[in-house]
Amino acid sequence: MSMHSLNDALENARLTYEQHVRTCRQCHADGAACAVAKHLLRIYNNARRDRMRSGGQHTTMDHQG
Repeated sequence: MSMHSLNDALENARLTYEQHVRTCRQCHADGAACAVAKHLLRIYNNARRDRMRSGGQHTTMDHQG
């Protein structure tokens, strides 16, 4: 997988997770991540790990926005 593809996968996973957390009624009602949010976070973490393994720069959600 190319670095561009890894960057796209990471960015897509991050945006999907963040959008879900912002719009999910269950996440807001419970004050904690729902099962879908946890699954999306795992996808994001896997994409981040893949990018780091490929030699990409370290990226975390803390540095975004």
